[in-house]
Amino acid sequence: MKAVLYLILLFLTFSLNAESIRTHSISRDDGTEISYYLLRSLPESQSDTLLLILQGSDCNSVLQIESIFTDYKNIWPAADVLLVEKYGIDKTLTYSEEVERHDCPAQYIQNDSPEQRVADVIRVLKFIREDSHYANLIVFGGSEGAVIANLLSVKIDGINATVSFNGGGRKFIDDVIHNISASAANHAEAKERIEGFKEFSHYILNSQPNELEVSGHGYKWWHQMLSIDQFWVLKKVNTPLLILQGGSDVSVSPEKVDEMIANLRELKKHNIEYRRYEGLDHGFVNSAGESKRKEIVYDINSWLKSILGTPKKNI
Repeated sequence: MKAVLYLILLFLTFSLNAESIRTHSISRDDGTEISYYLLRSLPESQSDTLLLILQGSDCNSVLQIESIFTDYKNIWPAADVLLVEKYGIDKTLTYSEEVERHDCPAQYIQNDSPEQRVADVIRVLKFIREDSHYANLIVFGGSEGAVIANLLSVKIDGINATVSFNGGGRKFIDDVIHNISASAANHAEAKERIEGFKEFSHYILNSQPNELEVSGHGYKWWHQMLSIDQFWVLKKVNTPLLILQGGSDVSVSPEKVDEMIANLRELKKHNIEYRRYEGLDHGFVNSAGESKRKEIVYDINSWLKSILGTPKKNI
């Protein structure tokens, strides 16, 4: 009973905090607004470090991703935290775990993509850094957010460290096939679904833009995700990068991540450190249902200290 009460109080506190967070906005070239949030580690002062946290592929407000507030902001507790909403989403959208939710904004389905997310973050960061001069910038993302973090690390100057976790291997299609194989009831079902997805991928990569919607995403998202080669992206990253991967992840292929890292090591990419956590899934939960996120956060914090040194007091 005490544990249940604690979880209820935690959820209520999180919800109230999310509601009270001030929304900032900046315009895109098309006239729409990017919503973002800048959370001070201390209300009365600015930190010397800005921590950008990037969510995964869900259709939810970033303020509703509980793990950001309970765990991931603590990878560098002294940092100010920057959160950027995806195209068409703001904090009024209620939380849902459904992949194909019926109330997901049409603007999100039609316009969300890795390229759009990168462009939005670059625009927000440029505005913030012109106004507030942070000595350090940490970029952190998981799942799709890991892909975005890696892309940003190629395009943005002044990143001191990047951490990406469970972002998959070289090609997105390999991760989808891994997920199908892990979730299918039997070999025959897996084979049929894999062939179907290969046909879908061929169609996406060889068709003109359209209003397709599959698994909560539109044409732009699918086309770009199927086109990205993460090996070539990571080849271009020259700043310190920590890649983490759960060894029991069924959403992306740990083996394909291992393979990609091995190829990068052949190129002597000494700026990239890789850690695989056996027995942990896409959310860093073990087979007994126990979250190991706090242990992961401790490891990340230790790595960041080796890059940035001891955190300074807020200014």
